[in-house]
Amino acid sequence: MKRIHLFEFTDQPWYPQVFRHMQTDYLQFVVTRGDGHAQLVPLLVNALQHAGTHEVVDLCSGGTGPWEKLQPQLAKAGWRVRVKLTDQFPNPQALEKWAEVERAEIEYAAEPVDALNVPPHLQGMRTLFEGFHHFTPEQARQILRDAQEKKAAIGIFEASLKPPLDWLMLLLAPLSTLLGYAVMTPFIRPRKLWRFVWTYLLPFVPLATCWDGMVSMLRVYSLEEQEELLRPLQHPDYVWETGKASTGTPVFDYTYLIGYPR
Repeated sequence: MKRIHLFEFTDQPWYPQVFRHMQTDYLQFVVTRGDGHAQLVPLLVNALQHAGTHEVVDLCSGGTGPWEKLQPQLAKAGWRVRVKLTDQFPNPQALEKWAEVERAEIEYAAEPVDALNVPPHLQGMRTLFEGFHHFTPEQARQILRDAQEKKAAIGIFEASLKPPLDWLMLLLAPLSTLLGYAVMTPFIRPRKLWRFVWTYLLPFVPLATCWDGMVSMLRVYSLEEQEELLRPLQHPDYVWETGKASTGTPVFDYTYLIGYPR
């Protein structure tokens, strides 16, 4: 498979945790500003119904992803779910947040969870938002194989740039990211001194996010690449679906890959 697979700072084990959490906090704040994930509700409900589950195991959750809004949207569509948020590098601030919030249906696991080999006690449909591109093709296929072999449903969703503005938006991405940090940082919690230092005084984290953002856009698996990943995983007892869904904006589409037991 020919693809651009440059490094991202948040993938590196040496990357300081405080920087990693600043990036995931920023992305979490941006993601929850709109309602674009509402477009994914029918896809999720269909997979959950086929799998016969009301449990969700969210992988690579970072700062908790879209579930703060997406869970009520699923409930409004008639399918209430309990969500277990997980990550290889659990976010302490997110852990504290969900420990304080009286919402029994969302919980952040304190232990690290490897998306390539999800522990058997974590039952339910697996979801992965904006994280699949971090994995090499071999690792990505292992994530899919692990779900298939354990008879778990899985849903993978990533925003991708839409033509004809895709290359223009890619070039403008660093500027929009820097402006985003400058405007949004005062509203991101927890409001700690180190957040302002590493954003305004020594802006390493916004610059690292610029790089990671551009690389992420280049690394998103296309529909053709997804089909290549799935080729050796075809099985009569398991269904795979790929496609694109609207984000409600003229700039991005969601590329999705969904699997569930037949």
